Parts: sequence; C-alpha cells; structure tokens
Amino acid sequence: MRLAFFLGFLVVLFAAPVRAQQAPDTLRATHGDWQVHCGANAGAVEECFMFQAVDAAAGERVMTAIVVKPVGEMPLLRITVPLGVLLPGGLNVSVDGQELGTVGYLSCFADGCMTQVNMTPEITEQLKAGVQSVVTIQDTYGQPLSLPFSLTGFTAAWNAL
Repeated sequence: MRLAFFLGFLVVLFAAPVRAQQAPDTLRATHGDWQVHCGANAGAVEECFMFQAVDAAAGERVMTAIVVKPVGEMPLLRITVPLGVLLPGGLNVSVDGQELGTVGYLSCFADGCMTQVNMTPEITEQLKAGVQSVVTIQDTYGQPLSLPFSLTGFTAAWNAL
C-alpha cells in the first residue's frame, strides 16, 4: 500500500522535467544510456550536460541524473527524485554495490527534490568504471526505495562534454 501510494506521486510529479532542465536544449549525442544535450546559457554561451532519465515500468519518470562540467569548477552530478521523500535521511548513492555515501537534498521544486554531488576524481573514476548505480531514497514512511540507473555509455558521454 505504501509503495502504491508513493508510486502514485510519481505519475503526477514527473510528467515534466526538473525546472533546471526546462531550458531549450539540443540533443547532440547518445552514448549508451546517456545523452549529451547542449544549449545556450543566460550569457548566450553554449553549455553541455549529460542526462539520463529513469522511468518506471509504466513509463512514469522516477528520477533524472545530470552531469555538468562548469568551466573552472568541479563537475557536478545532480540527481532529482520525486516529492514525497523523507528529506532528513538524504539520498544514498552506490556504484556496483559499493557505497559512495549519502548526500542531503539541495532543493525541492514542484516536480521533485534535487541533490548535488561534487564529482571528485575518485567518484568520477568509480562512475566511469561502473556498470550500474543505485540511488536509495526513503519514502515519507521511512521505507527505503532503490532506483537504479545505468552507467552504460557514461565514459563516452563524459568524454564528449
């Protein structure tokens, strides 16, 4: 019952992408399960990012993962999950069963809550070498819910940025 209630949120909340992803962009390439999108920023300078959407079996959006490499800054992994998560517990990320750690939520929008992970060289190498990552969140009842995303094509998409 709790899982059905939580999945009900997913249908309503992930019909549209995250607010930060609504800027016009162009799909430049697909590498495995990752896409590279590019678009002009507020200063009309082209910026690119890696993107993967994770959908439930019925086609509802349950998570998005975006990697950005801002010029002169540390690359970032932004993960957005549905509303209805237990915020104090944060979000846990693992790669091929190895825990990378737990990160708190940065912000919530009308369509989900976002975290941001600084992609240190160690984390970047783990993602490049990995096959699958799993994001574990807690629903409002404190029950864990695992959301896997593929790392197939991650390295090629990273290199294309």
